[in-house]
Amino acid sequence: MEQRAERLVRRARNGDTEAFTQLILRNEEMLSRVALSLLHNMEDAADAVQDAVLAAWQALPSLREPRYFRTWLVRILIRCCSQVGASQGRHVHFQLEETLTAAVETPDWDEALDVQAALDTMKPEDKMLLGLFYRDRLSVREIAKALDVSESCVKQRLSRSRKRFRVIFSEKEGLIHGK
Repeated sequence: MEQRAERLVRRARNGDTEAFTQLILRNEEMLSRVALSLLHNMEDAADAVQDAVLAAWQALPSLREPRYFRTWLVRILIRCCSQVGASQGRHVHFQLEETLTAAVETPDWDEALDVQAALDTMKPEDKMLLGLFYRDRLSVREIAKALDVSESCVKQRLSRSRKRFRVIFSEKEGLIHGK
């Protein structure tokens, strides 16, 4: 986490609501994407994000390491998504390469749409994991902390998710381009 963000976290821990607001605004899009990928419903995702922001504000004094704010926030969001899903009578579970990275980094809209179509058919936990790593650029360590699993577990799950993505993407490419 950059030094400016760490300073914002320290200020927010001391009760500075403007600093906290800036932190949330920096992470708002990522939070919405993660919640939507888990809950598949815009209203439920918005509720979970709102609950997570409130819970984060209330628990902020307990955050020991400002550099882990983003990871800590994702962890809170995952818990809130689970609670929102449960309140709707749904069980939300979180078990948890080159093509995906290229689609994120290039303005090739056709490829990006193909990637999105492949991701849309994946299991929520695969989609979330790939999104956290490639789109949101969280490190393996940050993902492990957010999901409360070991780094080796995240690496293994990422590997499996990539393999499943490649299979789905290859099939979609064949259908789309007549291969």
